Amino acid sequence: PLKATATGGRQGRPADGDAYGNYNVLFHYPDGADVTYSSTQFAKGWWDVTERFFGTKGTSQSPYTGPLGIWGEEPWQAEGTPAKDTGQISFSATGKFTSNLEFADREKKKAFVESIASGNFHNQADKGAESALSCMMARTAAYSGREVTWEETLKSRDTWDAKIDLNKLR
Repeated sequence: PLKATATGGRQGRPADGDAYGNYNVLFHYPDGADVTYSSTQFAKGWWDVTERFFGTKGTSQSPYTGPLGIWGEEPWQAEGTPAKDTGQISFSATGKFTSNLEFADREKKKAFVESIASGNFHNQADKGAESALSCMMARTAAYSGREVTWEETLKSRDTWDAKIDLNKLR
């Protein structure tokens, strides 16, 4: 992204700590493409992780559980996609992920092993770095209450100490 504007807050979070419990971010990309992001950590009785993209020709959705596909001019539905909303009910009752996430993990493992066996390695370190930096840019925009650019993020000397004692993880 070229830049981001964001809001957020601690509503619904425990009194200790200073992490936000909700974010709303608008990422601006080249050629006028914008992407919105919303998250919350305090919705009691509801749980969901999904990505939805809305475009002039249709909408795509890729949730952990539930209908996976593209709806619009060129529709596509993933094989074995469950009926709408069954995944949420199942997760709420059992705490076990099903459907799309289960399928994705299996396919990612298969692709990873195939990439090693074939010598055609999947090096996505750049995508991981871009993702992490995008999150940092969004967090900075929300915490500061102002627009933050990609260049500003790359030049930043800010440090964030999570105060985690890594020795306790041994």
